[in-house]
Amino acid sequence: MTVRKALLIGTGGFGRNHLNELVRLQNEGVLALAAVSDLRLTEHAASVVAERGIRHYVDYREMLSKEGAADFVVISTPIQLHAAMSIDALEAGFHVLLEKPPAAAIQDVDRILEAAGRAGKHCAVNFFSPSSTALSLIGSIAASGELGRIRRLKGIALLKRTNAYFRRTPWAGKLVSSGHLVMDGAFHNPTAHLLYSMLRLAELIAEVAGRTAAPARVTAELYHANPIDSDDTSAMRIEMSDGTELTFYVTLCARQSETQRIRIEGTDGALEWGYDDQVNVWSNGTVRSYDCRESAGILERRYRNLIRAMDGNDARLDVSLESARRFTLAANGAFESAVRIKPVTSAGVRLSSQAEDEPGAYIDGIEATIKEAFAAGKLFSEMGVSWAERSEPFELGDYRSFPQRFKLTW
Repeated sequence: MTVRKALLIGTGGFGRNHLNELVRLQNEGVLALAAVSDLRLTEHAASVVAERGIRHYVDYREMLSKEGAADFVVISTPIQLHAAMSIDALEAGFHVLLEKPPAAAIQDVDRILEAAGRAGKHCAVNFFSPSSTALSLIGSIAASGELGRIRRLKGIALLKRTNAYFRRTPWAGKLVSSGHLVMDGAFHNPTAHLLYSMLRLAELIAEVAGRTAAPARVTAELYHANPIDSDDTSAMRIEMSDGTELTFYVTLCARQSETQRIRIEGTDGALEWGYDDQVNVWSNGTVRSYDCRESAGILERRYRNLIRAMDGNDARLDVSLESARRFTLAANGAFESAVRIKPVTSAGVRLSSQAEDEPGAYIDGIEATIKEAFAAGKLFSEMGVSWAERSEPFELGDYRSFPQRFKLTW
């Protein structure tokens, strides 16, 4: 069996996870890590590279030109670099595994898609989503009709983020960094996985019913309590082309983080999937629970799936760029609907000290506010929240370029 060779661009931040997992899988004979590229290696990365004899390049383009024997490139760099690096890798003849989100703007995702099509290469995206076990279970329950007609999916994320989080990089919490779109907000980065998972589940539910479903319209309310450019507290409603409604709620301003989860509601029952890959089903007056955790971690699953797809053994990618595009479409629509990021104008906002390990802003009662909105399927303004402002729906039918309505300062 041919051992596929990998290249890694970006070894710091989340790239450290990729580096460690690539080395671990190399030890198991799953793949071989030939080279890495980074402007500056961390002490950890430098140690791994030296110990393993892995080649290091400062310029990723030089790596692409000199490592032609490799098969795929893992890209774990800031959001604003994703499109250019992906396109360069595809045009150089490599398959790509790209960190989420694929790009900040829909036109850049489309550029990557075009490059992949021209090159005839796969481009997978590392969105966390329900395991294959959970997807199979949810799909079979949806197809069985046990829940009746599925009309709504809801996602909720209550997270606490420290001051260090908002200072982790120069582009943290920014809409634009050095003239490039970043859009580093609550739903576009830390809970991007949850929003993508909602869209993936809506896609799956439509598939088992013999339909298709794509984001058609978005209404979003985006706010910040922390002194950042982007959002830290948001609510949105996504109307899918098949009539299914998705509502999504997130804050980074909670007292404590809770397990992120998605609720699927039908006319005859409901189902919940959580980040811990537990599935709970309510129907016919009973509750059933399933543990859908898999032994392989998310990165291993993504690498193995891409390799199997390259070898012709998997018919589809776990997260294809085409599927991930729906996330960027919905995310761009959310910004367009909100028009601007609005401050939480409330005496109930508590700002912490400047200590790195202290929480950022806390909004009094935000946990109850979000849980009530989640239960009702309403936006904050529809709940009469004092600091909330109504937004207008944004149509996504022929949407091809961001921004249009969103007030973006370059």
